[in-house]
Amino acid sequence: MVACFFSTEWPLLTCLPALFHPSPPVCLPCTGAVLKQVAENAWAAERPFVWLGIDVGGCMAVLRLSDGSLWVHSPVQLDDDLAAALAELGEVKHIVTPNYEHTKYAKQWIERYPGARSYACPGLKQKEPEVPYTTELGGGGGDPPEWLGEVQSTWLSYERNPFNGKPFFNEVGHTVQGICFLTDLKCLNYPSQVPGGTKLFKFGMDRIYLPVYRNFMIKEKGEYVGAMQRIFEEWDFDAILPCHGDFVSKNGKEVLRKHLKLQ
Repeated sequence: MVACFFSTEWPLLTCLPALFHPSPPVCLPCTGAVLKQVAENAWAAERPFVWLGIDVGGCMAVLRLSDGSLWVHSPVQLDDDLAAALAELGEVKHIVTPNYEHTKYAKQWIERYPGARSYACPGLKQKEPEVPYTTELGGGGGDPPEWLGEVQSTWLSYERNPFNGKPFFNEVGHTVQGICFLTDLKCLNYPSQVPGGTKLFKFGMDRIYLPVYRNFMIKEKGEYVGAMQRIFEEWDFDAILPCHGDFVSKNGKEVLRKHLKLQ
């Protein structure tokens, strides 16, 4: 079973670019491979992800479902090498944009794979009407049947922007085949050898942003408790593939609890 989350945006940190010094894109934690296999039917496409002038590393997840179709989470830039590598694995049938932040390449993928279904986090179809998303997730209708019951999702609906009261991330989380996919629950498990700007970014996220998030952005306490219960008690996963950070191959729930200061 695979798990994943859906979210929307990070306006708070856009006010803080002066805290960080630009670093060149180095693809963290990149192996240089077009795709890196992390499990029997799961791969990671690691690419640079430059935010506020800092490469925080980006990772797209690729799953092969039992019918042979490919399920793509948080698309990265699609080039010919990546398209060829995917074609060797199967046919891209599912393209998931899990939050408001990871939307840059969604349209490129949707146009490249017109036969695929594309899934957006709540509110994204209205926010980006020029992108022809097929389906909006997180509305309480359950997971799409074409996911064959192999992917579970939950909408992190408890978050609010403290400045305008609107959803911050609109994140939807997913779990599949014992792997939990995270997008903007950021900065898990970075390797030690990263540029200074990236280390400073992670420090800011862990020491400044996370307390603000916990104290001011979690507005719906009941929904928060429910989401944590689903993730930690109902979802069956041991590994984590974060969009920003390195693959966690074991003890994923313990790592995530520690990251979220839940233990």
